[in-house]
Amino acid sequence: MSFPEKFTWGAAASAYQTEGAWNSDGKGLSVWDMFTRDGSHIWEGHSGRDACDHYHRYQSDVALLKKIGLQAYRFSVSWTRVLPHGEGRANTKGLDFYDRLVDELLAAGIQPWVTLFHWDYPYELFLRGGWLNPESPEWFARYTTAVVKRLSDRVSHWITQSDPQCFIGLGYGTGEHAPGLKLDFPELLLAAHHSLLAHGRSVQAIRAAARTKALVGWAPSGTVFYPSTSSPEDLEAARHATLAVHPGSLWNNTWLGDPVIHGRYPEDGLRIHGKAVPKHSASDFDIIRQPLDFSAATSSRAFRSRRTAAASRLPSRLPPATPRRFTSGNKLRKPFIGPPGSLVNTTNSLSSSPKTASLVPISSVSTDGCMTATEWTS
Repeated sequence: MSFPEKFTWGAAASAYQTEGAWNSDGKGLSVWDMFTRDGSHIWEGHSGRDACDHYHRYQSDVALLKKIGLQAYRFSVSWTRVLPHGEGRANTKGLDFYDRLVDELLAAGIQPWVTLFHWDYPYELFLRGGWLNPESPEWFARYTTAVVKRLSDRVSHWITQSDPQCFIGLGYGTGEHAPGLKLDFPELLLAAHHSLLAHGRSVQAIRAAARTKALVGWAPSGTVFYPSTSSPEDLEAARHATLAVHPGSLWNNTWLGDPVIHGRYPEDGLRIHGKAVPKHSASDFDIIRQPLDFSAATSSRAFRSRRTAAASRLPSRLPPATPRRFTSGNKLRKPFIGPPGSLVNTTNSLSSSPKTASLVPISSVSTDGCMTATEWTS
């Protein structure tokens, strides 16, 4: 396999997972700071309080990026490092850090790509409703403006949000991520709608405040289905699964993608979600659908698909690499979201009785050596 001559090799990171310095130099609290405070939500009680200490070690980190020959570094800005209360007066020391990081990258010949939101929502704004609050798009736009005004003389590549399927679906649906809510589906879709509006407002803010030409995009999670064989039937099955909206789920490509690209919700999604769809107007999509220079996709797993005579789910043995978060003791539990399709476990590896079949969504399968262990039938 070869790559185009102009292919850009880079690395990506998020503020909460790398920066540490969770309460240094005037930084405010995020939902992740509060979600991890008692050590009960993350494996072995880990948190991002110290993380990689990128806040203090950014110079040596950039030197490592240069050493391995990377040409770009996508990092996210911590909303509460810039605006400690989520809105209001900016924190000069927080902006100074990103100033220094951008300068260090440029000096090393590495192009900075700035992600404005990678899950660490301000805790004080969460207490006012978070993504459920209809004011949240304007909060995000004002935060965007503060960052762009400071960095856009040197930064030209901007990403509004990373993985809305995660920070809404896992943060507001299953409660596995911050802020740890388990909302019913109508409220989940409402939070998602506000995040879409926030994306649109952020694009507008970038275009309005940028001091140099801005290249703007977003980075949703990408759900990948690939054909089991090269037959036309399997190719169509993969295409259908890739473009489908799945009941009770945000884990698909089109429910959030179509409003951004096409300015509308997909018809199958409106039909499937029915009364759960939040009230919205045509003017909402005038905000959400902004001209973009690129659309990224974060993909960490793939699902094999094939066409079968029956439209039922394909029973399959549960792979041994199922993430721990989908199990509780020796019993399986059902996550709220994930592509449709189910795996039937008829062994006693995770069930106390080998005669008891346990159902889990197909999304519970790890990609570590198990990408082809599951199938989606269409």
